[in-house]
Amino acid sequence: MSLYDIDEKTHIDEFGIDHSNFSLRDELEYNYMRANQPMPKQQNPVKQVIGAVSDMTRNYFDMRRDNTVGNDDYFHCKASYEAADRGNLGRTTAEWLGNKKEDFDYYKNQCKGLSPMDASIDRIHDRKVNNIGRQRAQSGLYSNSREACNSFRVDGINEKY
Repeated sequence: MSLYDIDEKTHIDEFGIDHSNFSLRDELEYNYMRANQPMPKQQNPVKQVIGAVSDMTRNYFDMRRDNTVGNDDYFHCKASYEAADRGNLGRTTAEWLGNKKEDFDYYKNQCKGLSPMDASIDRIHDRKVNNIGRQRAQSGLYSNSREACNSFRVDGINEKY
């Protein structure tokens, strides 16, 4: 009944919203709300690319400084959200950078002792989390990256992030 792509197994749509407990009325209200959302911000192209690279880099170093076990997904989501929130070129830049980093990490993880299968599973997982961050940015349902990626926060992450 929804106008948006929903994964049949998880019931999560392209914007990261779980539809498993939605009634018909919930679906209709959600579709109406989504149809009336404003278009995402569109900065000029150069600012989008530079900003997206900056967002990805800053969040990587924030994740390293935070050094909380399990914080990876939160910072992946947050970086992708912030870059995609800049506009379509920011989203494309975030996707390209995220995929290149995961390709690099695939080999790095194998050098650290992970099997090719485990390194591949990690790459696929990280790409999915990145995608969720980008989709949530363009959904217009969240006011900021922290709110959008809150479901990925683990205990111990510094409150400033």
